[in-house]
Amino acid sequence: MMITINVKDYGVEPDKRELQTEAVQAAIDKCREMGGGEILFPAGTYRIGSIRLYSHMTLHLLSGAELLGSQDYRDYKDFHVPTTLGYVHDDFYIKSWHLPSYYIYGMICAFEAEQVAIIGERGSFINGQDCFDADGEERFRGPMGIILCKCRQVRLEGYTFVNSANWSHQIDSCRQVEIARVTVRAGHDGFNVHHCREVRIQDCLLETGDDCFAGYDVEDLTVRDCYANTACNSMRIGGRRLLFEHCVFEGPGHYPHRSENTCYTHAVFKYYSVRPDEIPADGEDIVFRDCRISGAVRLLSYEYRKEGLHQDNRPLRSLMFENTWIGDMENTSFFKGNGESCRLVFRNVRLDLKESEFPFLEVDGSISLELEEVSCNRKFEILAAQNTSVSVSQAPEAEVIRG
Repeated sequence: MMITINVKDYGVEPDKRELQTEAVQAAIDKCREMGGGEILFPAGTYRIGSIRLYSHMTLHLLSGAELLGSQDYRDYKDFHVPTTLGYVHDDFYIKSWHLPSYYIYGMICAFEAEQVAIIGERGSFINGQDCFDADGEERFRGPMGIILCKCRQVRLEGYTFVNSANWSHQIDSCRQVEIARVTVRAGHDGFNVHHCREVRIQDCLLETGDDCFAGYDVEDLTVRDCYANTACNSMRIGGRRLLFEHCVFEGPGHYPHRSENTCYTHAVFKYYSVRPDEIPADGEDIVFRDCRISGAVRLLSYEYRKEGLHQDNRPLRSLMFENTWIGDMENTSFFKGNGESCRLVFRNVRLDLKESEFPFLEVDGSISLELEEVSCNRKFEILAAQNTSVSVSQAPEAEVIRG
C-alpha cells in the first residue's frame, strides 16, 4: 500500500518567506526510508532550492499549491551526478555557450530512479522565477526546472511550469516517459529529451521563449494533441521514429526569446545531431501527421555539417509531412544533405502562403523530394540542384526551378 506524506506534517510551512528546501527534503527522505510513496503539497506557496526525488515516489501538488524557486542561484545544486550530455564537457561548447561546471543543476531532480512521478492538480504551479546567474550559461541562465537523468517509468502530469530559468524539463537518457496535460509558459525550453527512449507527450500546451521540444538521439517519441508556440524553434530534434500527430505549431511567440528579446518563430523543424555526443544511428522516420503549422520564418532548417546549426554528428535520412496544413511561412526553408542522402516527403498537404519573392523551399542534390497531392493558394517555387531527385504527383501549383 502506498504511503502518503503531507509535507506540513514534517515542518514544512506554506507561504513562508524563508526557504523550505531542507524541510521538504526531510519529508522526501522519510518517504524513501519507508520504501516510497506520495509526497503531498496542500494549497500554498513553498519556496525551495534543489530537492531530490528517488525511486517509487510521487510528488503530488494539490490545487493551489506552488513550488516557487529561489531567486538566488546558490540555493541550487547538481547533486554531483554526471550528466549524459556529451557537449557539456567539450571545450568548444563550454567556451561558446559559457557553460559553468555546474551547468546541469535544478529545482526538482531525480537520478537513476524508477517509477518517479510529478503530478499536479488543476491550478498547481512550479515557478522558476527566471533565476539569474551571471556565471551561468550565456552569462544569465540559471538552474534547470525539472532534471531527470537515467530514470525509468517516469510520469509527469497536470501542473503548469512558468518562468524556467533554463530548460523547464531536462530529461536525458530516460526510458518509458509519459507526459500529459502539462503547461509550460515563458522561460526557456519546454521538453528536452536527449538520449531518451519510449517517450509519450500528450495534451500539453507550450508557450516558450526557447525551443518547445528539443533533443538528439531520441528514439520512439510520440507527441499528440499538443499546442506549441515559441520565440525560437518549435522543435530542435533528431532521432528515429519520431511522430508529431494532431498538433498545432504556431508563431510568432507569445513570450520573448530570453537571449534575443525577439518573438519570431525561427523554424518549425530544426534538425539536431550535435558533434561531441555519442549518437549510434542516423536520424530517420520523423513524421508530422494531421498537424496545423503557421507563422514561422521557416518550416525547415537542415543543412548537414553547416557550422553553427549543431547538425554535424549523424545525418538525417527521412522526414515526412502528411495530411497537414502549412500557412504563412515568412522565408525559404533550406533542406540540404551536403552529400548525405535524405528523403523529404509532402503527402496530402495544403499550403497557404503569403505573396513573397522568396521560394518556399531550397534543396540540394542529396535530397529525394516527393510532392504528392500538394495544393496551394498560389504558385510556389522550389529551388533544386540539377541532380536532385524530384517526384511531383498532383501538385499543380508547384514550380521546380533547377539551378
